[in-house]
Amino acid sequence: MKSSPVTENQPGPQLGHRLAALQSISLRGAWQISAKGCSLVLFCSIPVHTIFDSCPEGNGIEAIAITRDAKYLATISDAEIQEVCIWRWTLAVETPACTLNLLKEYGVQNYLTFNPANNKELVSNSKTQAIYYLWVKGDLLAHSAPRLTEKTFNKLVGKFSQSVFHLNLTQILSATMEGKLVVWDIHRPPSSASASAGFPQIKPCKLVHLQKEGLTVLTTVDRYIVTGDIRGNIKFYDRTLSIVNWYSNFKLSSIRTLSFSKTPAAPPTEKSNYPPDCTLKGDLFIVRNLIIGTSDATVYHLTADGTKLEKLFVEPKDAICAISCHPYQPLIAIGSFCGMIKVWDYEEKKYLFSRVFEKGLGVQSLTYNPEGALLGAGFTEGTVYILDAMSLENQIPEPFKYSRTSVTHISFSHDSQYMATADMYFTVAVYMVVVRNGHRVWEYLARLRSHRKSIRSLLFGVHLDSNEPRLLSLGRDRLLIEYNLLKSCRDNLEILDIHRTDQGNYPTCMVWYPPLTKELFLLICNSGYKVKLFNSTTKMCR
Repeated sequence: MKSSPVTENQPGPQLGHRLAALQSISLRGAWQISAKGCSLVLFCSIPVHTIFDSCPEGNGIEAIAITRDAKYLATISDAEIQEVCIWRWTLAVETPACTLNLLKEYGVQNYLTFNPANNKELVSNSKTQAIYYLWVKGDLLAHSAPRLTEKTFNKLVGKFSQSVFHLNLTQILSATMEGKLVVWDIHRPPSSASASAGFPQIKPCKLVHLQKEGLTVLTTVDRYIVTGDIRGNIKFYDRTLSIVNWYSNFKLSSIRTLSFSKTPAAPPTEKSNYPPDCTLKGDLFIVRNLIIGTSDATVYHLTADGTKLEKLFVEPKDAICAISCHPYQPLIAIGSFCGMIKVWDYEEKKYLFSRVFEKGLGVQSLTYNPEGALLGAGFTEGTVYILDAMSLENQIPEPFKYSRTSVTHISFSHDSQYMATADMYFTVAVYMVVVRNGHRVWEYLARLRSHRKSIRSLLFGVHLDSNEPRLLSLGRDRLLIEYNLLKSCRDNLEILDIHRTDQGNYPTCMVWYPPLTKELFLLICNSGYKVKLFNSTTKMCR
């Protein structure tokens, strides 16, 4: 990522949902704060402070925000009764300066931000409720949460997405998935008034229908109010909510985050290529560079001068379900349900190359062959690919399609002459290398529905008295099955023997025990938290 667009506006918790295991993340200048579980970690290139057990009663952090001067940190817990906390993290204390428990009727508050001009004011929202907070004195955190219904404006409001303080700082704006903005007036008591004079209140005063498309992002930068929507459009408004300019020709997915550079936009020169805005004057539209995150897990950098959009990187947008390490190089292949395979160098922490398969093909299983030259990939709709490990290009003319459901396991024999797969219909399929016209090609051999319940492991091994491969499968039906590869032929997968591994518990996984002795063992774990050793020849438990 380029060094220039250090964020000034908080991207909100959505970015955290795109990072593995992180529940929330927020950026402020050189500071980055991440939330994992119930721990808060503050970074400035390296971790400088960690707050442990920030929400011991909950499952982690739902939303997080930091003030513009980076002095205070605010969190909302992910618990049944959500707790709002403000932390004086620079004092290295382990307890919050103030806390507030929210009512269940407020809904799950999933977005939080500070007033950029006042560290004592915050706003958060759930899908149905916006809340204004004021840190009054000491450990007192007052709040105002007026209920908003369709009768408030006699119009459909829609579900809230994000809320921010208006540029005039006397109002709050809440964006909705109906393309509308709710404008709230802030009524603050005089600073000289005592606590008994009452706390600040917010009241809904206006509903502005900006567009048809749902608003997913709402933020401010310099003199603009900025929105992002589900159609990938980014629009800029002045303080009266009049449109100034927009970006709509990039064909982006739904906008999830907008993060503007900390560096102000450079004044125009003769070489500048800023576009004109859409006002009658047609002034140059000068705005800071920004980072754009979209719902398809793609991150872009937009250079305002010249309107140049650059794709920085693409991450899996769905669950990662497959992972495989290269047998001798520091490479790791990762596959996700969205059909993407990415290969990383885990020593250099560097992304190398990737491939995105056609829509409908979700990666379910991945395995390198023993030489590391091939990568077997099984997909959710039953397709099996054999790929070149270094380019991810197809190594077979057409993918195999002998399964009718998700391919859950792939395994190669020690000499890479055989490949076996298992699917969710309890079926084992075997493929082998043959010589055709002087070329080695992969062909389908046979398949067999050998189990009555899901297959938990699929392993190749080597016979003790020869160098011939052997194939074993282990199912939740407690059966350990070995196949006779030598006697198998086209469409006929022979079984060598069947053994029951448990009586009550069911097996969960199986691996080869290291060859420390002349006797070979299979190591099998079961649902009763037991680990068993089985002689690989007799299948007797040791």
